Amino acid sequence: MQLDQSLLEDLYLWIDSLSLSRPKQRIERDFSDGVLVAEIIHYYLPEFIDLHNYTPANSLGHKRSNWQTLNKKFLSNLGLDLSDVIINGLSNGKPGLIEVLLFNLRLKIDEQLELKEKSQQQSLLSSIDDKTKSYAKGKLINNSFKPINKNISNLNYEEIKQVYFNQEEQIEILQAKVRRLEHVLKLKDIRINQLSSS
Repeated sequence: MQLDQSLLEDLYLWIDSLSLSRPKQRIERDFSDGVLVAEIIHYYLPEFIDLHNYTPANSLGHKRSNWQTLNKKFLSNLGLDLSDVIINGLSNGKPGLIEVLLFNLRLKIDEQLELKEKSQQQSLLSSIDDKTKSYAKGKLINNSFKPINKNISNLNYEEIKQVYFNQEEQIEILQAKVRRLEHVLKLKDIRINQLSSS
């Protein structure tokens, strides 16, 4: 798989937007020891990765060891299982290889963040559900006040829940549009800068 120029530009912008321990200069060399990939994962999903398992490396053996650990502890669980050939290519800084991995990793990170968000929403809804049921039964909430209405009907509750779901969906759509517009603006800024400097 090869990435076209617009996907590469977007990928490089994404990497440059992250606070990594070293700046991107020659990407295949900068990422050859796997440390920056571990940092990217930790940036978005800190609960999945321990950075102390990955140390900067110059020797090929140490680089391979970092990649093998990363593959075993995280990448393979996401369906990004790296073969020995790919690990060798990444460790040797084979051009074009790291970009494809980062592109796929970004998609998997987005999926994980979406699952995490849905899980949090479900937890919130469950909490709202429990409190509403407590209201309906006329119980004390937080032992501090009595419910205003002891007879909230199931119909009202379902309507409120549906409105909440609809609003959440609208928010997600708007957030996706904002992200897309921000991306387009970044690309335009880059093109303007390129035209200005030439």
